[in-house]
Amino acid sequence: MEHRRQVSKAEIEQARKLDLLSYLQQYEPQELVKVASGVYSTRSHDSLKISHGKWYRWSTGVGGVSALDYLIKAVSYTHLRAHETLSDL
Repeated sequence: MEHRRQVSKAEIEQARKLDLLSYLQQYEPQELVKVASGVYSTRSHDSLKISHGKWYRWSTGVGGVSALDYLIKAVSYTHLRAHETLSDL
C-alpha cells in the first residue's frame, strides 16, 4: 500500500498566498494572454479570465483566487500534486 504524505494546515496557508496571475507570470508566462487592461486569459483555458486578483473559468463555472485553486479546479491536479508543485517553486 502506498503511503500518502499529509499536507499540513501551514503548508496549505502558504500555498494559498500565491495568486494565479503572479504564479503564471513567474512560472508559466507562455500561458498568459492579455485580453484587456488588467484582464488575462490562458492559452490552455481560453474561457478562464483573471482580473482583480481573482480568476473564473466560464466554461465550467468554477473560480478562485490562488494558484492552488487553479491547479486543483482548472488543471485537475490532486491536492497533493498541487501542493508539491507549489512547494517545488
